[in-house]
Amino acid sequence: MLYVTCNVSVREPLIKLLEENNIKDYQIADQVTARSVKGDPRFNTAVWPGYNTAIFMQFSDDKRAGEIMKLIREFNKAAFNVNELITACSWTLDDYFYD
Repeated sequence: MLYVTCNVSVREPLIKLLEENNIKDYQIADQVTARSVKGDPRFNTAVWPGYNTAIFMQFSDDKRAGEIMKLIREFNKAAFNVNELITACSWTLDDYFYD
């Protein structure tokens, strides 16, 4: 399982990255307020404008999940500033089915 969160300004390029790499199983939570380790808080207020997007991805193949994590790390290397960095984490699912 991958959980990815990013500034809304990075949402479309991230989705493009997923689509280009044939990731078809993901959910998007839009307008997520957040404080990250790096960058400015985004609480969608006058003081802290903006918000994040969160994307959840399920994988039946741990290797494939690792490949996507690598791509996200590469994506971050080209970030314009710390506010455009993608935060990602992963964990193992005990069960995943779609039957």
